[in-house]
Order: sequence, then C-alpha cells, then structure tokens
Amino acid sequence: MIQQIYITDFLSDAAADPAAVIQGLTEHSPLLLKADWQVMPETPLSALFSTLHAGPHSASDVAAVLRAQQATLTDLPALCLLPVHLGLQRDTFSLQGTVQMSPAVYAYLTEALQRHFVQDFKLHATAGQRYWWVQPLQALEAHSPWPQDCLYQQAFQWQPQGTDATRIRQWTNESQMLLHQFSQDQDLPGWPARLNSLWFASVPQLPVWRHQWQTVLGAGAVFDSLRAAQLPALQQWALAEVLHDKTITRALMVVDQPEQVDWQVLAAALHKGELSALEISLPFAERSVRVTYKKAYRWQFWRKTHSLAGLLDTLEASLPGFRPAPV
Repeated sequence: MIQQIYITDFLSDAAADPAAVIQGLTEHSPLLLKADWQVMPETPLSALFSTLHAGPHSASDVAAVLRAQQATLTDLPALCLLPVHLGLQRDTFSLQGTVQMSPAVYAYLTEALQRHFVQDFKLHATAGQRYWWVQPLQALEAHSPWPQDCLYQQAFQWQPQGTDATRIRQWTNESQMLLHQFSQDQDLPGWPARLNSLWFASVPQLPVWRHQWQTVLGAGAVFDSLRAAQLPALQQWALAEVLHDKTITRALMVVDQPEQVDWQVLAAALHKGELSALEISLPFAERSVRVTYKKAYRWQFWRKTHSLAGLLDTLEASLPGFRPAPV
C-alpha cells in the first residue's frame, strides 16, 4: 500500500507555478478536495530526506545523491553549478528559479565557462544538461545551499558561508558579467531570456540511510540517484503493482515532477476505497504543501469540500509575510 508520495521538484520548475500543480492534482483526483491541506516550512526535498535518514538534513543532500550517478568522476566535486534567474530589485535581489537551456546553449556555456575559469576549476557536463559539476583546483572551505531552499528569499539570507565564501561570490559575479555578454551574441540562437546568473551549490557527503519503509518506488533523476546511492528497499515497481500487492504495507514514492505519478491509477484506488490513508508532498514556492487524505473522509458528509479557488486562497494566506490585497 502506498502511504506517502514526494514530488521533489528538485530543480524548482513546478515551484514557480504551484497553482497549476494543485489544479492538476485535484482535477486528476477530485476526492483530494476533501483532504487536509497544510503549508509546511520544509521543501519537499528536505521532507523526503528527513524520512529517509537520521540526523541533520536539508535539500542540499540532493546534490550528493545526484553525484552518486556520476561514476566517471573520480574525485568528489565540491560544487554543483546551476543556471538560474535572479529577480533584481532596487537594493537587493532574490532567486526566482532555475532555467532550462537548449542543447546548443548548454554546449556553448560548457566550453565558454571552462575556458574563462580554467585557472579556478574543472567543469563537467551532465547528461540531462540542467547543471554542471565543479571541481575547484584548490581546496574550498565554503557552504552554499541548494536553490530550492532559497526561492523568493532576499539575497542576504542565502549567501555562501565559510572561509572561502568570497571565492564563490567572485565566481558568481564574473559569471553574471559573462552571461550578459553572451546574451548579446547574435550568432547564438535560443538564448533563454530568464538566464542571468549561475548558482554554486555545495555537494555534501552522502546521507546515512535509516528508514522503515518496506518499499521505495518512483521515477526520475532523484529516484535513479537514490538507487545509485544504494538506498535500502528501493524497487523499480509501477504504482499499480504496489497498490495491488497485499504483502506491501508500507511504501513511499519519489518523483521529480507531478506528471511522473500515474494519477489515473491513484484516483481509481481512492475512489474504490483501496487506500486507508495517503500523504502527498507538493512544491509550493520555497516551501511545500502536505495533502493528507483518509478513507474515512469519504463518509464524513459534514466535512467541507474545498473549491479550487478557496483552497488556493487559504494556502496563499498561510505563507509568511502574506498581505491581503486592499479592498
């Protein structure tokens, strides 16, 4: 039986439009409009890692897990480098999300960045072309958080920390100037208009796994990386198989994006009453929304059924610093 589903959104693609995620989820599974919806302080990534291992945890652990797939890298890279969009304001700026690039732009940046920073670090491309691995040529004592922990927060809250933090800030400043220069190149088609900075995220050691799940299933880059990182109980099963296998009593699902969940199968299981309880962790800006559904809710006719508009208003009002629009 599936009990928890984590939509990690590890590259923050869905967090920029949480309303679309919630609308899609409730359209696929209308019974979830009877569920409990709550804004949680942790991101889906942090919530996932907290249930998979003991000790300190954060979304930064995903960098170490993603690194586990890179068998060709003999030395542990100190940093993961991601293309991002910074929202620039008068006195400060904030992170608005990561940016997707065409294969041509990714290849161009890979060569140009390595050429410019040849005396600072080695740059390694990745198959998905969403980020790079960085191996500094000198020891680096600094910590920089994973982007998902920093969305929509003012810059002073997420600056790199540590003895060598100024080196990371210098690299960031140089890369911003380079990106501005590259964006003016008329011979480089398909330049993403939102790309205006690069984000250096630290790569910590792999977590020590400790969990009680009988089966961990899923799809996507994080799931594949968890397999490479030897997460116990991980199985490459389809959701329908787990739902119909009566010997499985505790199962957790991990996906990168909402569309990687078989919502049709899940909605049918909810409608037939085959699930006694289910929790879903969704991306919601720099936080998450926890959706808690129990089979008993179907028969509690006095229980209020949310409208989509009312649900979105309630969740938005739960965010810190929310100010209602003036009447």
